[in-house]
Amino acid sequence: MSDTAELATLVGVATDVLVRALGDGWAEVPGPEHERWFVSGEPAQVAVGWDGFGFTLARPEPRWAGNDLVWEFVADRRFSSDEVLYERAELAEAAEEVARRRRRTFRWCPVCRRVNGREHVHDNTGLCTGCAAEHLGVRY
Repeated sequence: MSDTAELATLVGVATDVLVRALGDGWAEVPGPEHERWFVSGEPAQVAVGWDGFGFTLARPEPRWAGNDLVWEFVADRRFSSDEVLYERAELAEAAEEVARRRRRTFRWCPVCRRVNGREHVHDNTGLCTGCAAEHLGVRY
């Protein structure tokens, strides 16, 4: 089962209903204990969390803890399965606003010309961590 289908199952709606409300391409990522988190976008732009009681729409804010990428989330709003079914347009707009705020933090690498979340930017030069490793010899 794909992660999008798994999220739809948790929400209690058909996959196509979830996709129309919140988009596609969901991937499960590690989050706080006793919660399940899914992110969408490359780099991740929107997150949905399930805590056993309801759902949270959030902005993903991954951070490095040594060599481990730790997923953190800035909650935007709680929502229910009914909102996915009956208030799709409002929920879709809320998800797009979360994505807009996250995209404002993205940077384009001047070497490889790829977009990166700030967690994958080396320093103020804007080099991505891959280019910094390859061209500057930086070790991560």
